[in-house]
Amino acid sequence: MKNKKVLVILQAIGGVLLLLIGSFVLNDVSTKMLSGLCIGFGAAMLVLGIGTFSHSLIVSSIEDEKIKRIKNIEVNDERNVRIKEKTGYMVAKVMNYILIVFIITLGFMNVDKSIIIMACSLIVIELILVIIFSNYFTKKI
Repeated sequence: MKNKKVLVILQAIGGVLLLLIGSFVLNDVSTKMLSGLCIGFGAAMLVLGIGTFSHSLIVSSIEDEKIKRIKNIEVNDERNVRIKEKTGYMVAKVMNYILIVFIITLGFMNVDKSIIIMACSLIVIELILVIIFSNYFTKKI
């Protein structure tokens, strides 16, 4: 637990350093993109470091284990697994229709045929993946 706190503090310090480098060192016009990346990653690291450190101070290790155990039961609950499967199926089904409309729209816009073929290949790849995963899960389950 002590090592985790040290790593989180180092992460927050690294975030502060990246923020300072992005703000004050890389302030030239030619390094504007790199400055933005440093500021973005620095802010993310700083916030995650502070949040994780404060969480480790507030929640004891025993409570953390209880939360992990309850969360594991909740994730593996049959109802939740079925909801995730159904959601994934419906999203894939809707995305197929959206891709078909997109491909037809590209055809009406007289887009280059290679782009239309690439878009059509997404549907073919999805069909191949459905076959592969169906066979895999049929053998596994």
